Amino acid sequence: MSNPTSNSGKGDEALALCGTALLDRTLVSDAVVVVRGGRIIQAGRAGDMPTIFSKAKRIELSGHIIAPGFIDIHVHGSGGCRAEDDAPGMARHVIRSGTTCFLPTFISNEFEKMLEAIDHVCSCAGPVAGGATIGGIHLEGPFLNPRYGAQRSESNIEPNAQLVRQLIERCGKYLCMVTIAPERNGAIEAIALFRAAGATVSIGHSNATESQYLAGRLAGVTHATHLYNAMPPPAWPTAQTYDGTQTVGVVELVLADEQVTADIMCDATCEHVHPSLLHVAMQCKPLGHLSLISDAMVAAGLPVGEFVMADGQHIFTHEGEDVVRLANGALCGSALSLCGAISNLIKHTGIPLETALVMTSEAPARAIGIFDRKGSINAGKDADLTILDDELNVCSVMVGGHFEYSQQEGVL
Repeated sequence: MSNPTSNSGKGDEALALCGTALLDRTLVSDAVVVVRGGRIIQAGRAGDMPTIFSKAKRIELSGHIIAPGFIDIHVHGSGGCRAEDDAPGMARHVIRSGTTCFLPTFISNEFEKMLEAIDHVCSCAGPVAGGATIGGIHLEGPFLNPRYGAQRSESNIEPNAQLVRQLIERCGKYLCMVTIAPERNGAIEAIALFRAAGATVSIGHSNATESQYLAGRLAGVTHATHLYNAMPPPAWPTAQTYDGTQTVGVVELVLADEQVTADIMCDATCEHVHPSLLHVAMQCKPLGHLSLISDAMVAAGLPVGEFVMADGQHIFTHEGEDVVRLANGALCGSALSLCGAISNLIKHTGIPLETALVMTSEAPARAIGIFDRKGSINAGKDADLTILDDELNVCSVMVGGHFEYSQQEGVL
């Protein structure tokens, strides 16, 4: 591997990255990815593009994989930094595990504190020197069902048009995703308002009935947040009331809905989602419709210990796990990176690497409507690339045509 220098990818010099690359969902061994001016200008097999290739500075990545930069649409914190008050710190940490673009994700909190968190992210959104791009805001609340999930129940309020408009106006162009429970009073109007503002609206932390689910879909729900988690199964009837009818819950409705995308977690010990359920989700959702997320908390990437969320709750990590728990042992997100999630998913399901890479690039880009710019290695797209070795370690990361991170000393 010839190391990218501190100038690599800067200015108008064309760079030709040569190695195995994910092209059209397939790992191609003799690939060349040509980058100039922050964009991918050509990508394909070396023999198919001799003219541009001959004029570019060649970077040999033999034995390495050139993947589209990872996109994390659900991440609360990382490396000791929280989405609500240190998104740039998160950006400089998550890039180390291959993430090139992410949505700082807010937990339900006191409404004024959520507004302050919005102001913080809006003030620093976009590219971060030495880090990933802060792509916008994911509001995981405050309009969730308080019965499901680890967030404080008192912080999960019922939506009304005034509150919704306040959130929309405060976020402005940086509002990318909202997770909401359609069964909350006022939720259907809220979904329509969020969708009209351009946000991807996701069902989550919900026990919506079929009619509530369908009303949410009609109003603008197109995605599902951490599939299976905080989505209780339908209540099983008693012996006296059972009439032989099989009922369905949110999970079944999402899995059967071909037009709804979803995201999913995969920790090392499958605490969040059993391997059989991972298989079910991947069988039901076409490739490109199921995203892998970290749902990482402030503890991600740090030694085991005790940490504090933005709402004041204390959370804990333990040896042998990459999940985060409340004091009572209940799950509360993860200490994962997306790169770690990829390794976990391959281990637990046996899926090919290229499938996992699509789930961390193309699928999330499609879910939040940025696939025209990010999520695959195609001409015209942003030059966001993650370089992996054959053991799936992140070696270097390019964001907007600049090598912003390298594992090797002296590269940057």
